Amino acid sequence: MLPVMKIFFTVLLLVAGLGLAAQPVVLSRKEVNAKGIGLKLEQDYKNPEDSQLETPYSIQKAFQEMYAQMLETDKLQDVTIWNTLLLNAEGKIDYLTFEILSQRFKLVNGKQQREPDNADSLAAIIKAKITPYLTGIKSRRTAGKKATLTAFVGFYPSAPKEQNAKKDSVVHGMEEALAVKDTLKVKTLALGRSMLTSVPQVIYRFPNLEELLLTDNDIENLDLDMSRLPKLRNLDVTRNILTEKSIRISRNRSLRLINLQMNMLTDIPAAARNCKKLESLWLGNNRLAGLNNASFKKLKSVKDLNFYKAGLAALPTGIRKMRRLEVLDLYYNKLGTLPRSITRLKRLTHLAVSYNELTALPARIDKMKRVTTIYAHHNHLSKLPARITRMKDLRVVDLGFNWLTTFPAELAAFTNLQELDLSANNFPDFPMQLLQIRKLDKLHLRGNPFLGADAEQKYSEQLSQLKKKNIEVFY
Repeated sequence: MLPVMKIFFTVLLLVAGLGLAAQPVVLSRKEVNAKGIGLKLEQDYKNPEDSQLETPYSIQKAFQEMYAQMLETDKLQDVTIWNTLLLNAEGKIDYLTFEILSQRFKLVNGKQQREPDNADSLAAIIKAKITPYLTGIKSRRTAGKKATLTAFVGFYPSAPKEQNAKKDSVVHGMEEALAVKDTLKVKTLALGRSMLTSVPQVIYRFPNLEELLLTDNDIENLDLDMSRLPKLRNLDVTRNILTEKSIRISRNRSLRLINLQMNMLTDIPAAARNCKKLESLWLGNNRLAGLNNASFKKLKSVKDLNFYKAGLAALPTGIRKMRRLEVLDLYYNKLGTLPRSITRLKRLTHLAVSYNELTALPARIDKMKRVTTIYAHHNHLSKLPARITRMKDLRVVDLGFNWLTTFPAELAAFTNLQELDLSANNFPDFPMQLLQIRKLDKLHLRGNPFLGADAEQKYSEQLSQLKKKNIEVFY
């Protein structure tokens, strides 16, 4: 019997040990600094691509509530607790580091005091009580990779709330949505930060709804019966946990804008194709690794497409299928080139490709004759395509922070250009061709090598000529 008991207690101790090992480690910022482990923790739990992840409201609220239960908050004045959550691949907390700060720093013996007088006693209470609260917290948005989130909790004197005039057409929050009686008047339903995990049935109480805001919840499935919301034009589901396969929207001709930014999409959801009059589709801050030529099928009505910070290393040639596109936002991606097919977008007016790795713009960019605005700053451009001179409607061209060493002669040909940004390039001397530009309102030149301390004196004649043309020069 004794060997059996030994085995039982051994297993029991092992399980208990594993449970303890899984407990989050809680450290104050002072302890992190004293142990010299800050840099290692930062490297071990680095966010993907060093991005700043937005903390879900549900986690932020959980921290606010846990501190309200642990501390005598009525006695706290001007205190902020800055929490850093270091998450494992399951989305659970491995480490929590915290720092207690004063909202209003004060001088003590000639030095600025950043923390309240009772910071040490507060830290002791937090370390003693917080662990049980942390074990139930899980970030589903970061699951699959290690990550870092921050949660700020503040205790300040309550400021008097301003009374905003209530509009019968706007309803805020679930409580009000359930209580309102005259539902026919309601045009906007705002259920952001309502701790939702699915779309509530209460939305169907409002048959004349035009705008549905479900931002910053934990919604994993979106299922909309548009026959019950025949006037819905704008749908905002930013900052949720949606994938392209978890979105279902019935066939409709009312939706004009769908905002799906900051979700977990890898491709354009098929549900968007059921929206026959859709004009704006915003998918930024998703990881669109599954984007392909077929992704753009049956989206001909879309005029405004947002792929901001979508992790794109290549833009599929199928983009040409979006013939009515007017605005294309490709900011903050990893694009080294743009496909030739992009020039098939004949109705495009705004091309935004800043913060990429482009070494050239399309050779036949002139095919996009309606383009008025090009944002291409923060790339690797060293020249412009010769045919850009044919784009007579260009009004704004931003080429700042590129690799230009000689002034692109093509720019002197424009007669309708209103704003030109050449900041932070590599011009060794004042580009004399600038004086040939006949019509310009604003010119940005800051950050170029030729603009030394004596630039105003050295190039006074050239700057005067520009100013005589009523050009506002930033240098």
